[in-house]
Amino acid sequence: MIGVNAVEESPRAVLLFTCCPPTDYEAMRDMLEPDYCTEYAPDVDIALEIVRNEPVAAIFCDFSAPECPKLLENLRSTESLARLPILALESTGSEEAQCAALDQGAEDVIAKTTSPRLARTRIQNALRRASSCAPAGDVPSVALADQRRAEAQVQETNEQLRFLNETSRYLLVGTTDSDDAIHQTLEKTREYFDGDRAYIFELDDAHQESNNTYESCAQGVPSVKDGLQHVPYSLQEYALNVLGAGGTISLDNVHRIATSGLNESNIITDQGIHGIILVPLLTGTKLIGFMGVDNPARNITHVNHLASLGDYITAILQRRDSEAQILHDNRVLQDIMNDMPGGFVQQRVSPDGRTVPIFINEEFCRMSGMSHDECVEFYSTDGFTGVHPDDNAMAKAALERLITTRETITLRLRLIRGDGSYVPMQAFYRVTDDRDDNLLLSGYYTDLTEQLATEEREMAEHDELTGLFNRTKLARMKASKYQVLSSCGVLFFDVNHLKTVNDTQGHDQGDTLLRIVADSILSITDDRIHGYRYGGDEFLVVACNGEEDELPKLVERWKSHMDALAEDRKITATAAVGCCWSEAPFTLNDLVHRADQAMYTEKHRTRQTAE
Repeated sequence: MIGVNAVEESPRAVLLFTCCPPTDYEAMRDMLEPDYCTEYAPDVDIALEIVRNEPVAAIFCDFSAPECPKLLENLRSTESLARLPILALESTGSEEAQCAALDQGAEDVIAKTTSPRLARTRIQNALRRASSCAPAGDVPSVALADQRRAEAQVQETNEQLRFLNETSRYLLVGTTDSDDAIHQTLEKTREYFDGDRAYIFELDDAHQESNNTYESCAQGVPSVKDGLQHVPYSLQEYALNVLGAGGTISLDNVHRIATSGLNESNIITDQGIHGIILVPLLTGTKLIGFMGVDNPARNITHVNHLASLGDYITAILQRRDSEAQILHDNRVLQDIMNDMPGGFVQQRVSPDGRTVPIFINEEFCRMSGMSHDECVEFYSTDGFTGVHPDDNAMAKAALERLITTRETITLRLRLIRGDGSYVPMQAFYRVTDDRDDNLLLSGYYTDLTEQLATEEREMAEHDELTGLFNRTKLARMKASKYQVLSSCGVLFFDVNHLKTVNDTQGHDQGDTLLRIVADSILSITDDRIHGYRYGGDEFLVVACNGEEDELPKLVERWKSHMDALAEDRKITATAAVGCCWSEAPFTLNDLVHRADQAMYTEKHRTRQTAE
């Protein structure tokens, strides 16, 4: 916690409020003065004028206000203002709104209902962070300011992941006793928040009551678990409504607890509680209990960390209740880590460029065709061991780039399987730092075997020049889907004068002519009407389960589209078309032959007319 001395370092720092109602400003002014000098700007232009001409220490604004993006854009595009701390003023108490503000770059979120002490502490921390981030004698650029905000968010994420990883060991590789795992998890939670107690209440809807089923107490703090059994819902209505909607509760003083609605019949304050954090335990959208910390002395703003752990605790409770309903250990971790798709491996990057895995989930092992122990042993000295030799240099170059840019990148590479073969993978990589300044490489993997097979089949079944299906696709359709049609129509196209165009204007112009005809055919195709390049200058359209009068309409649409394309590209494009239709039974070969004959009849008739 920041003490009084920290505030005295800047007793009259100027805080500018804008993009918020005057009433919100007045509430904050009464809370913060005389420790801070506050000003209010009714619009963005006035706010920008103030920060350019006055020594403003920080800006407060409502990130949901329509004019806020304009303010943020102007600040971040002005080099001298890019480092100015921006704090979100939140009046709704919405967790979603607070997270959205942090995602947009807010240094912190302060609610109107926050206690004066906590508000001043958060402001002082924001000012201190901004000061420590500034290079000596230099003004950070927009990119550096954004990078600092991003690094702060990464640090928050790393703390959460570390917290979850430490507690998840009890489930994934530790004891098989769920109660023991929960007790150890609560002990870690209490230590993380430096609280008097960490506990779990489970709901009993049948009896409309809750029970304190687990508790961890600090040394010298008495247990209250036995006295908190069969607590009626009627004494917890406020908490259950907030938590049941997916919200969290974080109150940092006795006054806020007493006036919050949480303290029905003094159920909280009678226990000597002067600060409390509560997060929901949800299965889907159903509240099954809640987890809490009494009198947290640190990390009280990290309520989202505890909320994330709530998902994990819910999984342990579900395993306790029904082992058959819990996925294997690493799948639980994967679900907790935002339902990561496919395999997940986290590696520590050593100074010499090697990467050593510190966590490998079961899905990655399955894709690699190895047991978890085999995977851990195989990759124990270098995470690049399993990368195909031809992809190794690319992967290492990507890691070097990641360390510099801290972007998320996507690679396609091959990883070895236990049988010596290689599996194609889509890998998403990002690099972060832990609190000890170690580089961590997180990799998310999906198996591309089926996707690549589909892509290869698609390539094999499409004509490269026109994008239409080819005869390979036609043969497969004739042997499958076209066998069960109730009716079928065929259009046979033959492009006029292709050889002449090739001979006189070049094959590039001939290809353009073919593409115009093909693009026009594509314009009339859908899931029921399929277009094919049948030969060099011959095309087919197969209309499945349609009526005979549909064919001339398709030809009319095709010709209209082709004429428009030809005019646009200043080329003459014509083709002879033959039609044939039949109800079942029929053979496609026969329909194609008859449509071909009809096309030649049409071509001959057109030539005679021209003569």
